[in-house]
Amino acid sequence: MKKTYYKNLGTTYLAHYARRLSDLINEQSNALMKPMNLNTPPSSISAMVYIQKHQPITGAQLAEALGVTHQMATQRINQLKKMQLIERQAAAHDQRAKVIHLTKLGQHEVSLLKPFIEEMNGVFDELEYEAGHKLSQLILKTEAL
Repeated sequence: MKKTYYKNLGTTYLAHYARRLSDLINEQSNALMKPMNLNTPPSSISAMVYIQKHQPITGAQLAEALGVTHQMATQRINQLKKMQLIERQAAAHDQRAKVIHLTKLGQHEVSLLKPFIEEMNGVFDELEYEAGHKLSQLILKTEAL
């Protein structure tokens, strides 16, 4: 059987491998979330939980907390807003500034997400055990280099 091209790319293509893994995790998470009537994109779960714990917050605060660019945070915010899970309002201290908070639908979604997150913690703990590495810690350590 012929070897698949991507398997021979080498370490120079680490970003390609990381993206494939990220896509796989998101795809499989979506499949698990659908029967639970969860609508939050897997890549936005951390944003939803952070917003719930710290609302109202700004987009800049969300970006900093999640360790993503302002542009990436804005994309997530726009997607969650379109899904009516969050809304933006003028900040009480400055009418020009916008703050984000969960809608009632968003609050309900986070309440449904919490058991899913616990279940996924167990799945990823098992994955890390089978892989023989704490993948999450290895990723964070690599980012810090």
